[in-house]
Amino acid sequence: MTELAEAIFRPKAIALVGASADSGKHSALPQRHLAQHGYAGALYPINPRRTEVLGLKAYASVSAVPSPVDHAYIMLPTEQVLAAARDCVSAGVRCMTIMSNGFAEAGEVGHERQSQLLALLTGSRTRLLGPNALGVVDLHAKVALSANEVLSLCELPAGDVGLISQSGSMLGAILSRGAARGVGFSKLVSVGNEADITVAELVEIMAADAHTRVIQLFIETIRAPEALRGAVAMATAAGKPVLAYRLGRSALGQELAVSHTGALTGSGRAASAFLRDIGVAEVRNLDALIDGAPLFRGARPTGSRVAVMSTTGGGGALVVDNLGERDLHVSPPPAAARERLAQQGIAVGAAPLVDLTLAGTNPATYGAVMREVLAEDGIDALVCVVGSSSQFRPERAVAPILAGRTGKPLAVFLTPQADRSQRLLREAGIAVFSQPEACADAMSAWASWRAPRTLDTVRADAASEQLRRHASGATLNAVDSQAVFASLGIEQVREWVLHADPGSWAREAVSGIIYPCVLKVSSPDVPHRTEVGGVKLGIGDADELQAAALEMRRSVTAALPHAHIEGFQVQETARGLAEVLVGFSRDATVGPVVSVGMGGVLSELYHDVSIRPAPVSEQEAHAMIAEVKAFAALKGYRNLPRGDVHALARTIARVSTLVAADPAVAEAEINPLMVLGEGEGVRALDGLVVLK
Repeated sequence: MTELAEAIFRPKAIALVGASADSGKHSALPQRHLAQHGYAGALYPINPRRTEVLGLKAYASVSAVPSPVDHAYIMLPTEQVLAAARDCVSAGVRCMTIMSNGFAEAGEVGHERQSQLLALLTGSRTRLLGPNALGVVDLHAKVALSANEVLSLCELPAGDVGLISQSGSMLGAILSRGAARGVGFSKLVSVGNEADITVAELVEIMAADAHTRVIQLFIETIRAPEALRGAVAMATAAGKPVLAYRLGRSALGQELAVSHTGALTGSGRAASAFLRDIGVAEVRNLDALIDGAPLFRGARPTGSRVAVMSTTGGGGALVVDNLGERDLHVSPPPAAARERLAQQGIAVGAAPLVDLTLAGTNPATYGAVMREVLAEDGIDALVCVVGSSSQFRPERAVAPILAGRTGKPLAVFLTPQADRSQRLLREAGIAVFSQPEACADAMSAWASWRAPRTLDTVRADAASEQLRRHASGATLNAVDSQAVFASLGIEQVREWVLHADPGSWAREAVSGIIYPCVLKVSSPDVPHRTEVGGVKLGIGDADELQAAALEMRRSVTAALPHAHIEGFQVQETARGLAEVLVGFSRDATVGPVVSVGMGGVLSELYHDVSIRPAPVSEQEAHAMIAEVKAFAALKGYRNLPRGDVHALARTIARVSTLVAADPAVAEAEINPLMVLGEGEGVRALDGLVVLK
């Protein structure tokens, strides 16, 4: 471990700044916890009003301690923290954890206070955990440096799961729930506001830690996305899976994250896409996080075909139903497996649930079915459901599962409260669940778990040349926006650009237009033209075109009096199989992303959108297309005509190269992009580009 890792998790000397002699106060808890759990290093209470605190000599400041201090734990009122931190830096403390709040999460004044705190670290060797952080625990090193009351528990099993939490209270809750089930942790750390030490750095430390095999994250936001990408890659190379439970999936959750830690939050969908892209398995059920670690200790999935076998029909149906809700393919036992079992006198059907009934509690029967199902190439994972025998005959219920398991992922759902069976399975390294929802959620996270994707280096030289014609921060009008997309090699519909005064249009200016046509107002101040009458379809001739333009000018001016109308676009009427939205944006937390969904407002209305960090390859773009349910129609669903999905994938990949554009693009979208028939390509009908 590095020097910093030693200072954080295995300090040889700890100073407790603000330690209380009143054992009933929270500021007395860290000293009690350290003693209770066997901390063997030097411990220095810092309290200028005391000469002794709970049996130990007290010091007025960290600088007054006669020996070097590795880790200082600061638990003072907010207004006293800066002075204490300055003293720690002066004393050469390697790491300080600040439990106190009132920093970035406390608005403008708090942000300024946090900036002053960071300024103290400049040029020093001191690193900061927090502020608003509840502390660190290393169960192997017997370090319990936290005021979280869960550390008052007598039995906290040491294990191989490392937890990094942006919430101090949830660190305690997860430790408590895990301890009650026999789940052992190696290290736990609360990061608070991440003013200095980040989640990414702690992932790197745990990736190098001999006692940690699985890394879990409880997070509300992603503060250093590229650093986290690198850290997860390091963990992956070390064979250590990273699981995450993320708050802020809803708009209200994002709002709470801001108020709790001062976190900047972006799109929940973009955050989930980012986590998956960098190789993190995201769960949405808290029990799935606590119980699911063993599922991820093996190889990454090559498929998502899950078999379910049960001795209780109702319990098995609970799991099958929950797996189906998460779009997992529940596979019946293949014909070859059924045939081999029949030769052994065991009859199983072709239904998705292998219901062995009470007769299946026979260990020989259960084990035989399990081995044959797992032996099939068409099965990627197995869920075993066990009924009342797991409560009343735990050794007998668990034995065939232990005997029949192979290297494939295995999860067990116990329908009754069966503590002994749970412990036996956990001790054997098998994921065991007491909730069908948690079991299905963990299996779903496993099935969608991917290796980290390496982002390709891309160029957007032609687009950059177009963009340099515009001022920083500009919103390009539709004509200029579409010129940017054309520079990326994205085919446009035929178009004619007319000036802003329809009354003076010369007859020859409109004579070459192909009717019927589409008329659109061109203005950087009107990004959503349909909402103000800025688009008209099906115009049949030149007279109708001129009249429509005059009416459109009146309508747009009435709705947006200050909008500058630069002219009008006239486009040929394009007919295809689907209208699609392809977008590029910079998410507030995870950075550049590309998205695809149905065009118009449908993608917003139904949330049927696929998102990836940009850039993406055409292969990755095809995977995005497969995730949008509405695109099933483009693939010949029920004999519908097939669309040119290859051209759509090329377009997504090309739009994603805007990540490399100079000047930088803040957001861009083609909406709609018309997808034509198979082999006929796509046509961009409308576009918007906004520069940073």
